Amino acid sequence: MRRAFPVVVERGPTLYAAYAPEVPGTFVVARALPEARRRVRVVIARYLRWTEEMGDELPEPDPKIARALALVTDPGSGLPIDPAVGIVTVAVGPEDAPREALPEPAPTDPVLPEAGRSEPWNETFVAVISKPADNYCGHIPDLPVCASVGDTMEEMRRNLAEAMSLHVQSMVDDGAPLPERRLTPEEALRHYYGDPDSDPANPEDAAVAERLTVEIRPPRPQARVLTAMWRQARRNEKKFEKDCLVWSAVRPGESWKGAYAARGFEAAGVWYGNVPDLPLLTEEGATLDELRANLRSTIEERLLDAVVSEGALPLPRRTVETMLARENRFRAGEGDEDSSAENHFVEMIPVAIVAPAVAVAS
Repeated sequence: MRRAFPVVVERGPTLYAAYAPEVPGTFVVARALPEARRRVRVVIARYLRWTEEMGDELPEPDPKIARALALVTDPGSGLPIDPAVGIVTVAVGPEDAPREALPEPAPTDPVLPEAGRSEPWNETFVAVISKPADNYCGHIPDLPVCASVGDTMEEMRRNLAEAMSLHVQSMVDDGAPLPERRLTPEEALRHYYGDPDSDPANPEDAAVAERLTVEIRPPRPQARVLTAMWRQARRNEKKFEKDCLVWSAVRPGESWKGAYAARGFEAAGVWYGNVPDLPLLTEEGATLDELRANLRSTIEERLLDAVVSEGALPLPRRTVETMLARENRFRAGEGDEDSSAENHFVEMIPVAIVAPAVAVAS
């Protein structure tokens, strides 16, 4: 049975990129739009076939994601539109996957260590636990959206351990890399209290950090295949970024300051924003100030990741003037003379980083 997945298509100077947000490992690149659509369809079909053959439940397209994507790419919505981004719908099923031999990782692209294990092993992460109200809350800073609650501390620990086990097991089975650099309890608490909404002096914000360990079983047979698929998607993302960005070398320990042009809009009481110079970088916030803070934090995280992995960072190219000129041309084409609507913004987001004093990954 075919399923209609929304696919995001982005146009760079020389390459097209396409990916399905709901299907992991589907980022592909091509020199022509038809080829990008064909490749992403094949990758989605392969994922569905492997999932079906392992007896797992196939992913279902979420109508909410399709509506959200359509909203930000519909000229009739009145929202800022990036002409380099579009949405297409790809109807695909497991039966559409080519019946060639399953791909294996290249010799220069080794399988993740977890994919080759045959015996269970333990994984340990730091949990931050607090009691803001009538129950206990816990989360794993190194594993996004891995959190749980409980009426007592022991119940919360059991629930969080179960959530962490499911989260890590899913990553291992899907061939996703586990975090190599993990927070210590001290770092996790500093990260927690770094939130402007957290006050160490407030009893409701008091927190403790402790290590949780769970047993992970060996990955399912398709983990090796999915590992190759995941790594290929990451290589494609890097290829597309290099096609779109201008890079500047940064030495370990060197500081860098700059500003990136961002744009955003308000819809249904929430502010959304993105940074065109950094592909796929989007954020949201309850207020415009919160959106600005989130954009700055995310930009700085992206730059630090780039410095560690590439030894360089992508330089800003756009300015407020060039972005406003493009938006004004768009609005003029739509017959909208109000180019300064209150629920839109275009401005520079200042950032500052210090390159980690570590060896750059080759």
